[in-house]
Amino acid sequence: MGSRDDFDYYRACETSESSSITPQFGILLIGGAEGNKSGEDAATRWFLERAKHGNYLVLRTGRIRRQASWILRHYRDWIHSAAELSINSREAANNPEVIKYIHRADALFIAGGNQNDYQEYWEGTKIEDEINYLVNEIKVPIAGTSAGMAILGDYYYAPDHKGVLSSEILDDPFHYYTETIHHSDFLKIPYLKGVMTDTHLDRMNSDYPETRYGRLLGLLARIINKDRNKLNDTRAIGLEEGAFVAIDDNGIAQVFGNGTNIGQDAYFLQPNGAVPEQIEPGWPLIWNNGGKAVKVYRISGTPEGSGHFDLKDWSAASGGQWEYWYTVGGKIGLRKEYVVST
Repeated sequence: MGSRDDFDYYRACETSESSSITPQFGILLIGGAEGNKSGEDAATRWFLERAKHGNYLVLRTGRIRRQASWILRHYRDWIHSAAELSINSREAANNPEVIKYIHRADALFIAGGNQNDYQEYWEGTKIEDEINYLVNEIKVPIAGTSAGMAILGDYYYAPDHKGVLSSEILDDPFHYYTETIHHSDFLKIPYLKGVMTDTHLDRMNSDYPETRYGRLLGLLARIINKDRNKLNDTRAIGLEEGAFVAIDDNGIAQVFGNGTNIGQDAYFLQPNGAVPEQIEPGWPLIWNNGGKAVKVYRISGTPEGSGHFDLKDWSAASGGQWEYWYTVGGKIGLRKEYVVST
């Protein structure tokens, strides 16, 4: 255990022997609220297999939670050690002791929380350098849930206030709450270059009265509008709660989930050759292109893993459903159209 006011380290377990096998790269994207969901066990085993019986490290802000202890209880035989490291200031993010803890990791899991804290505390620090080194040079697998998934994207949304609603961004793409859409030099995750990531797409409660499908479309429109020359290189991945997208070292994604027609789906969005027809402050978003503004591949996750989506070309896909998303005028104009079943 290592602890200071601005960072905390907890090692939940360590077994007697550590594998000398080099980790195998992979990415596990988790849509949030994953606890005890169908597919969680298989997705976790897929991820831990790539650690090759090495050191599993949870990175987070805030206080130490139970993720490392949960891994210890359920997957002790798959790892050498499980630990959590909470980093809560830029000073801590540059602390040599903190970097030493991260350097030993054979698998990284970035927890949920507030992506704005990750951006504020970690971006431009030695933690950023160390994570990018482990992922791109050592090829350790990396996972993220909720806010942890969001920051794995090349583009990410980190609101300073409450998150923008679908109706707010579609009715005004420059709504006040959209001011913190980031395209940064933060984390460089293979196969996610030019990709916006968003989570909890299907969440609805008193705090989230609308689903986030429209929000994701609006965020993608804003990103493209900022640099229209990157239209064909800008994409998005959105996950419903409890969906797990496992991306192997060849860029092939499969989805773990509950195996039903309700919930735990993954969506891969790409513009279909045309920029928004109307995207101005104070005016509803119009992104129509004849009802084919954004081409979307949806994969319904299953407990054993399903579907195939190639993130190298964003066209080779199977086991899912092609759709088109568009809006002919803000929230009330939002449409999803079924295309082809494969």
